[in-house]
Amino acid sequence: MILISVKDYNQFSQVYYDSIVNHLQFHRLSCTCGHSACLSVHAYYERGIFLPEGTLSLRICRLRCSECGRTHAILPSSIVPYDRISLSDQHRIICAYEDGSDRNAICEENPSVDENNVKAVIRRYLLFWIQRLLSEAIRLTKIQSLVHDCFAFYSMQFMQIRRTPCLLFTTTT
Repeated sequence: MILISVKDYNQFSQVYYDSIVNHLQFHRLSCTCGHSACLSVHAYYERGIFLPEGTLSLRICRLRCSECGRTHAILPSSIVPYDRISLSDQHRIICAYEDGSDRNAICEENPSVDENNVKAVIRRYLLFWIQRLLSEAIRLTKIQSLVHDCFAFYSMQFMQIRRTPCLLFTTTT
């Protein structure tokens, strides 16, 4: 899995995703096996994201490493691997939980997310992430620094549960 660092964690559309992929310099990307300049477009798959307007279906690009044969999805860092709830919505749920405020307010703002989704996010946070954040003194304040810190210490996206090898690629302007 290759996550591309983005600045806007609330923007989702196929056009936005395609612009991220089209501006990537594939020769600068590395595979989880450690090789560089070995990835090429292999396939695409559909991925759903819960948005206030409904579920958005994104066509996600997969790359294949010519050295080890592994395939990697390219995702913006605003998406949690293997989850349909956006990182910004999960972050807001967790912050509301930590502050003791109404964590179900997200359900009103994003009708695609229901109370069961909120409970599942909090459960995953308590089971897998709260101790990780505390052990490395990672703060929930800014979502971009949270993402970078989670990759620095755990090589995972915040709220990612499956231990799939993951890389964060920061694009330069």
